[in-house]
Amino acid sequence: MKIFLSISSYKDPLLVNTLQSAYENAHHKENIVFAVVDQSDSRLDLEEFSFIEQIRYLHLDAKYARGCAWARSLAQSLFMGEDYFFQVDSHTIFEDGWDEYFIKYYRDISKKFYRPVISNYPRNFEVIDLEKQSYNKYQQDDKSTHVMVIDKENVFKDGYFSMKKGIPSGDNNIKKGFLIAGGCIFSAGSIINDVPYDPFLYFDGEEDSLAWRLFTNGYSIFHTPDTPLFHYYVNPSNVIKRPFHWDQTENIDRPTNWHDLKQIGRQRLDLIVEGKINPPYGVGNDKTFKDYADFSGLNIPRKEVLDPNNVFAFEKLNSIKWSANSEKFSIL
Repeated sequence: MKIFLSISSYKDPLLVNTLQSAYENAHHKENIVFAVVDQSDSRLDLEEFSFIEQIRYLHLDAKYARGCAWARSLAQSLFMGEDYFFQVDSHTIFEDGWDEYFIKYYRDISKKFYRPVISNYPRNFEVIDLEKQSYNKYQQDDKSTHVMVIDKENVFKDGYFSMKKGIPSGDNNIKKGFLIAGGCIFSAGSIINDVPYDPFLYFDGEEDSLAWRLFTNGYSIFHTPDTPLFHYYVNPSNVIKRPFHWDQTENIDRPTNWHDLKQIGRQRLDLIVEGKINPPYGVGNDKTFKDYADFSGLNIPRKEVLDPNNVFAFEKLNSIKWSANSEKFSIL
């Protein structure tokens, strides 16, 4: 069973380590197909990878980069019918047997639910020695399920866009959620045709709109325990620095200003909510924004928080044993 591993990178010094970590820690190495969009000043030397024949590689001069949603859309264009789709960030390290973990959870959830999507905020790591692939992994002993909620201080921060965060659920049960983490999305390969990445978004609203589109197209989002990934979050004190597309020092000699891309993306988000964008980039027809509000407690079109305990603390969804329910026999 092939896994299409989508990785988009912007001048990321950890990209090579991410590729090596994914390959070395997969139990079925021959089944991993790497789809890499590398936005950088120079190409990777693919000959240094023993698994070069499994890499589909697209290099772009960094000055032509147009944001993460656009790059992830490009990565999806390299899809060739693989069984599973897995999207991670280019600064990710993998635990042993990560491939078996995701396939097992996907298959278990699929017994009761149509179109499941597994998505989590991975735990944090920092680099000790990049060349030796030595890392400090945080919360490594925390085997619980971390869920995703809206940051109370940044709900509808800019229009329909809200900041999100991960919190521990208190147990290791599978949880059905209402938000997506762009750095960890696992589902069937068919998700690329059903709900493809929107290249016209920039950063704001990328995860928001994807969650709405998945939900209204009949997909169900799940959070699983002890995610076998670690993510390099921003820490100025760490030895490795990586630039952001929106850094002022990066906004030199570009044909397109990132401010303009951000504004276009926000306008696009408005059109999606207003129903002015047709599928597959608009919302689906299986469920509605009202269904999403009833489920999550978040009314998107009216920018209202209906159930703050769930939206900010996951209280309602955390109390439900989703493994005992099934959308294959009843509509939830």
